[in-house]
Amino acid sequence: MTSIWLTLLGWKEALCTFDAPQYGTALHLLQKEGIACRTRTVNFSSASRRTGTMYAVGERTDRSIEYQIFVKKADWDKAQLALQGRLHSL
Repeated sequence: MTSIWLTLLGWKEALCTFDAPQYGTALHLLQKEGIACRTRTVNFSSASRRTGTMYAVGERTDRSIEYQIFVKKADWDKAQLALQGRLHSL
């Protein structure tokens, strides 16, 4: 589902990153807190199984996949506090 549809259906982007470990940690944290999440990944690489990496010369592989996490608008504040590590300190 595209991010436009998610926004129209009441979801808000909580995190957007190119860092896979950060994405995994954030997703695990939100799920542990019981916050409903939707995820989306976008591959910006021009490499494919058919062409291999021949057409991707010079591309930064660490910036080829974008990870997004969406939460319900009602849970957005709670999600931001959880991601900042301040949820239980209030």
